[in-house]
Amino acid sequence: MSKLGVFSYIEQACGVLESKRALYTENGVWITEFLEKVLSGADETVGVTYRIKTAASLKEKLVRNNLYKQYTADEVVGACSDIIGVRIECRFLDDEKTVYGKLCQLFGVPCEEAGEGYFRPEGEHRIMLKLGSPQPEKQKNGLSIYRIDGCVFAGGERYNFELQIKSLVNSFWSEIEHKIIYKNKRFMLIDDFVSELMGSINENLKNIDSQLNMLFRRCLDTSHSEQREALENMLLTLINEVYSRLVEKRAGISANIKPYSQALVKYILGYSTFATKKSTTIKSLPQDAPYGGTTVRFMDWMRKVDFNEIAIGEKIEFTTPIEYETDMQAVIGKKLISEMNDDFFCNTFFHILFSVEVGNDMQDFATYVRYYARRIGADEKSKEGKTRLIAEIEKGDAGKLVLESEIERLAAIR
Repeated sequence: MSKLGVFSYIEQACGVLESKRALYTENGVWITEFLEKVLSGADETVGVTYRIKTAASLKEKLVRNNLYKQYTADEVVGACSDIIGVRIECRFLDDEKTVYGKLCQLFGVPCEEAGEGYFRPEGEHRIMLKLGSPQPEKQKNGLSIYRIDGCVFAGGERYNFELQIKSLVNSFWSEIEHKIIYKNKRFMLIDDFVSELMGSINENLKNIDSQLNMLFRRCLDTSHSEQREALENMLLTLINEVYSRLVEKRAGISANIKPYSQALVKYILGYSTFATKKSTTIKSLPQDAPYGGTTVRFMDWMRKVDFNEIAIGEKIEFTTPIEYETDMQAVIGKKLISEMNDDFFCNTFFHILFSVEVGNDMQDFATYVRYYARRIGADEKSKEGKTRLIAEIEKGDAGKLVLESEIERLAAIR
């Protein structure tokens, strides 16, 4: 039996997409860099990302929206408004409106060539946004979204894209909805139970957003020490809740890891990649909120990480010896490695730390040892102090050495 003509149509359309994927990717990168540049002064934004629609997603769209009845296979890819998907992520729900307002200011000159509600920024004719329609739009699920049609011109061709403005909370919720409902054919939006459950999750996330918003606003009005204390408490609650559940799930035991979560928070805010890197996609808060940018970067990481890949309960093994910068670092590193797989809490602490950092386990361990040596002032102590410090470390319990109380005790040695 011969197949329906729609199947050959779909394959032909997907072939067009694949033949132009490199061009769409090139324009996606340009749009992202352009928006990052023009929004560089917007403290509300966290970052700008893009994605190119997959062939599987295009197939679903062609059938779902009956596009094969409206366009030829050669035309349909160019006619789709979301082959390039661009997302501006901001911190809070209230920031979505603020960012949209800034886009309206930037794209304030009507595009005479296109019309139909499109606008372009002054001095830049390559990109346009359709800002003539009311925002935010209502989705089928009843929730609102800032979704704007746009287009960019390159090489004499027009490439459409869809721009969304989403807070971290909305981005997180959208991914949950996409995975549970859109990608799961067993669930339908008409299912009252699923709809009520998703609505409840959305409301809870909005409450979290409101609480975090109030905390950040308060931080902006307080001293640096008060900011750090408030953010430490927030991150401590977040890390302890997430990783306590993960430890119980993976190791099969319920353990109090709060003191270790507290030690991780100190490391994250003061020395981790989140605190030291200069990211091109994640911007810090203003200078009067020195720990805010680190916190936002870490929250963004928490939203994306696959916790199933964190090997809690398994041995940690390094393939080659660690290279240390000083003799004191070597003392610290060798002590921790010698008991890393014999002490449950020490092993768990480093599994979590390695999941947080971006390097391989050996690099992350060496970075932590440098941090530890600096915290206890290992290389600045007197000769007698170093002798005493070495003795204290070598006889110490590795599972407790990483705790803040022990770090402070060792730092007091002179």
